[in-house]
Amino acid sequence: MNTARTHVPMWLVALLCLVAFAFQGTRGIWEPDEGRYSSGGINMHESGNWLIPTIDGKHPHLTKPPMTYWALAASFAAFGHNEWAARLPGALAYIGTGLFVFGLGRRLCPERPWLPALVWGLSFAPAIAANVVSTDPPLVLFETAAMHAFVEAWSREGPDARRWFVLMWLAWGLAFMTKGPPGLLPLFAAMLYLGIHDRPRFRSMFVPAGLLTFAVVAFTWFGVVIAREPGRLGYFLGYEVYDRVFTSVHDRNAQWYGAFEVYLPMLIVGTLPWSPLAVIAAGGPAAAWRKLGTRLRERNRDWLLLGYWLVLPLAVFFLARSRLQLYVLPLFVPLALMMARALSGSRPNPDRWIAWTAGITLGALVTLKGVLAYWHTDRDARHIAAQVSTLLQGRAVDRIVFVGMRPYYGLKVYLDIPIDGIQLGEHRFEYSKYLSEEALCDEVRDKERDVFAIKALRTEKFDAALAACGALPVAIGTVFADGNDIRFFTVGPSTR
Repeated sequence: MNTARTHVPMWLVALLCLVAFAFQGTRGIWEPDEGRYSSGGINMHESGNWLIPTIDGKHPHLTKPPMTYWALAASFAAFGHNEWAARLPGALAYIGTGLFVFGLGRRLCPERPWLPALVWGLSFAPAIAANVVSTDPPLVLFETAAMHAFVEAWSREGPDARRWFVLMWLAWGLAFMTKGPPGLLPLFAAMLYLGIHDRPRFRSMFVPAGLLTFAVVAFTWFGVVIAREPGRLGYFLGYEVYDRVFTSVHDRNAQWYGAFEVYLPMLIVGTLPWSPLAVIAAGGPAAAWRKLGTRLRERNRDWLLLGYWLVLPLAVFFLARSRLQLYVLPLFVPLALMMARALSGSRPNPDRWIAWTAGITLGALVTLKGVLAYWHTDRDARHIAAQVSTLLQGRAVDRIVFVGMRPYYGLKVYLDIPIDGIQLGEHRFEYSKYLSEEALCDEVRDKERDVFAIKALRTEKFDAALAACGALPVAIGTVFADGNDIRFFTVGPSTR
C-alpha cells in the first residue's frame, strides 16, 4: 500500500458541503420515518431524558440505540425545531464519510486518492440519503471511520498499528450504538479476510484497550436499560435481532424475492453515473469480470478486502427477512473504491472526462434535490400540519391522538403539540412490540382538550367504541393525508 501523505483538497470539501446542504431545510418532514425520528429527537430535547428515546413523549421507543436521537436532540437544541436542524446530523455524516473515503483512497487508490470520495459523494444514493432523517447516514459515517482505521492499522506495524486498532474499535462501538448488530457487518468481513489471508494480523487486531473501549461504548447504554427492565434483553435479542433476520413479523419485504426488488434497483440506480463508466473503463462487462477474477486469483489484498467488505454484508441483507432500501447504504463505500480503482487505471490521463462527469452529475444532483424539496406529497408533515392548524385555530389542545392508525409524528416539528396513538380493535400502529396498550375508555376519560384523528372509513367503529365508554364524538373537520381522509374529533359525554 502507498503511504504517501496527501492533504484533503479544498474543492472536495466544498463539493461535499454543497451536496450536503443544498435545499437542506426546504423540504418538509416526510412521514413516516422522518417524522418518527424527528419526533424522537424533539421529545428527548424537551424532556431532558437522554437515556430513553420516546416518539410519543411517554412510551420507550427502543427499536434502535439512541445515537441518532442524541444527534437530533442536540441539533434541535442548538437550531430550533425545524427541517434544517432535523437534517443537519445526516448532512454532517455525509461530509464526514466523504473525508474518511478520501482517507481510504490514500491507501487503496493512491494514484488519485480524491477519486473514491468524488465517486462516492456524487453517486445518487449517498447524495440523496444525506437529505433524509434516518439512522443510516450516521451509521455509514461510523462504519467508514472504522474501516479507515482498520486499513491504516493494517498498513502499519508496532505501536502505530495498535493505536489505529484502538480507534477502529471506538468507531465500531459508535456504529453499534447507532444501529446495533447490523452496524458490525463490515467488521466481520474484515475479520474473515484476516482470518483466511493474514492470520498474524488477525490476532493483533484484538488489542485489549480497543476491546475495552468497544465494550464501554457499545454496551453501557444497553446495560443500563436492561438493569432497569430485565425484560428488555429478550426484546432486544428476540424482536429486534432474531425476528428481523429470521421472521416476517416486521413486514418489510420478507418474501423470497423481496431482496431482489428492494436492493438491486437501489444498487444499480444508486451507483449512477459511475458504475457504467467503470465497466466501460475496464473494457466492458466480460473484461471487467475477467480482470476482477484475475486480481482475486492473484490474491491482491486490496481487492480481496473490498470484495469481503461488499459481499458478506450484502449476503446477510439478502438472507435477512427485514429489508429496506437504505439498509445497503454502507455498501456504496466499497463500491465507490472499486469503481474509482477501475476508473483511475482506465487511460493515461482520465482526469478531464472524470471532471466533466462530476460537473454534470453535481448539477443533476442539486437539481434533483431542488425538485424533491418542492415536490408535493400528501406524506409531507408540513402540509398536513397546515391543514390541522386551520382546523384547530383558536382551540386549546393538549394532545393529538391518532386512533387505529400510524400517528403522524412529524406534526411535532410544526405544531408543538404532543402526538400520540391508541389501538382500535385489530387496527394497529405500533413501531415496537414493547409498547403498552391503553384502553380507549381510559384515553378519552377526562380528556376534553385532546383531539382524536381517525381514517374516515373507520369512524363507525370509533363511534361504537366511544358509545361503549359512555362518550360521544364531536366533529371538528377533515384533513387529507397519505391518500386518506382523516377526520378530527373531540370527545364529550354521551347524551343518552
